[in-house]
Amino acid sequence: MLPLGFSWGAFLVYVFALMFMTLGGIWGLVESRHPAFLIPILMGLFYFYLCWEAVVEGDDEQGPPPPPSRSRG
Repeated sequence: MLPLGFSWGAFLVYVFALMFMTLGGIWGLVESRHPAFLIPILMGLFYFYLCWEAVVEGDDEQGPPPPPSRSRG
């Protein structure tokens, strides 16, 4: 299996799409005054939270445990 790495380009496209969806929902809510536009706002905020948890909050303070030491002999 191929290891997957982090890509800043993909991350920025994802964040832009979330902002586009959330701001579009806010704009639609303001213009139409219809509560159906709360759905894209809440979806955008939820997915942004998931993205935040995966990237920013993913770092543990302690880090991974050290590898077991090999005994020579």
